Amino acid sequence: MTISSPKGYEDEAALGRALDDFAAELGSDAVLTGEEDLAEFRDPFWVMGSDEHDASAVVVPKSVEEVRAVVRVANRHKVPLWTFSTGRNYGYGGAAPRVRGSVLVNLREMNKVLEIDEDLAYAVVEPGVRWFDLIEALEAAGGRLWSSIPDLGWGSVIGNSLEYGRGHTRLGSHASNIAGLEVVLPDGDLMRTGMGAMSGGKSWHAYPHAFGPSLDGLFMQSSLGIVTKLGWRLMPRPETYISCNLRFDGDEKLAPVCDAMRGLMLDGTVSNYPFLGRGVVADENGNPDLDPTSEAWAMRYAIYGYPEVAEAQLRIAERVLGAIDGVELEHRTYRGDDREGPDKGIHDDRVQAGIPGMELLDLYKVPFGPDTGHLDFSPVGPLRGEEVVSTVKLVRSLYDRLGQVYAAGLLLLPRSILHISVSFFDPKDEAATRAIYDAYPVMVEELAKIGYPIYRTNIRNMDVVASQLDFNDHAFRRVNERLKDALDPNGILQPGKQGIWPRGLRPEG
Repeated sequence: MTISSPKGYEDEAALGRALDDFAAELGSDAVLTGEEDLAEFRDPFWVMGSDEHDASAVVVPKSVEEVRAVVRVANRHKVPLWTFSTGRNYGYGGAAPRVRGSVLVNLREMNKVLEIDEDLAYAVVEPGVRWFDLIEALEAAGGRLWSSIPDLGWGSVIGNSLEYGRGHTRLGSHASNIAGLEVVLPDGDLMRTGMGAMSGGKSWHAYPHAFGPSLDGLFMQSSLGIVTKLGWRLMPRPETYISCNLRFDGDEKLAPVCDAMRGLMLDGTVSNYPFLGRGVVADENGNPDLDPTSEAWAMRYAIYGYPEVAEAQLRIAERVLGAIDGVELEHRTYRGDDREGPDKGIHDDRVQAGIPGMELLDLYKVPFGPDTGHLDFSPVGPLRGEEVVSTVKLVRSLYDRLGQVYAAGLLLLPRSILHISVSFFDPKDEAATRAIYDAYPVMVEELAKIGYPIYRTNIRNMDVVASQLDFNDHAFRRVNERLKDALDPNGILQPGKQGIWPRGLRPEG
């Protein structure tokens, strides 16, 4: 099943009635239909001038009740909605919808950090809260807590976490940091997951489970609800923070480096989520620069804690990693309460200390200037050194077939590894852009042959990625479709997201 560009929504009469009702509920200034207004929300990395993923309107609710009103109006008129927090999910579609003509639900105005609990180390945020906003609020509250962050600081905490985003502190698996959701369901009902199901309960964001089934996972990469609040676990500020770097040349040393780092992560010596990159080098200021022709690999990792413990862990890590021939090591040590030191240092020091920035955005503009597009390819596999090497060689050969240079970033978890590689192109060149996207399904199918699924993908290829999950005649998809039909019988919310289509848009429907 490959519905890469489904027929758009074209019921102009129903859309007109819905827009009138949206304006009545939210105010006319919260309903955007002008061409210039809508241009901001197209996929910036799709063919410039194409309308294949254009929206018909944008609505901007400012409260939970307004989100509920939007969903009720959409059900009344059978108008499809596509929701986003800040729309910065570049490389995967940005704010653009799967179905052309959908109404976008822009949650940027719901941007409050609602609570910071310094004792229990969590915050409660709305969808429009960016990493910049959260860190600012944590510092204003006294700076006793750090947050994990991705490399770019402009995205949404909620949006990134619900898409299984990654960061680089010891809490770098962002989906695992979620501690209780508030969700508007497809019929406009409102639910809180976990112990938030009790009115006035005190353990909603402190205890991760529920009484009975835990439903949080239903709203990850999901079309079953709109998350309006999220509890987010934080990390107590360490007394000492050590930012470490490792470098080596050639793919063959990937195996011993990955195996050694797996052991150091599993035993807790290295407690953060390391990043291993190829094609990214340091400029004269120590910040990342793009050199896809480089054969060098560079890894960043971090150690946090009491000085005595952190220094011992550093010695162990450098003994284990330094025993690998050809590996170069360096580190920089900071006090945990010294925010100026990492902030004035290199990008790696900042991001592993939870200090957001935008350096990588400039880096990604290098190949074709300000309009450079990129398409991320993101398979996930086990963290075994030999498999890492063979997978890198396979993906590299696929880029060779495309005539593309292989540039990759490997995100390490204790037991698994995300192989994220990037195709760069000029969206003004329609033929070149379409060629990149058309090659993507071939790459997906080649990785599926060796048992590697894709953990996150762009809007044009969600169906081909979902089709690889084929155990027992696609039982996983069939269960998701039953849930979709039960909770969203009108099929109005996020149709086609992650390859889950409402009944009326399925091929057999």
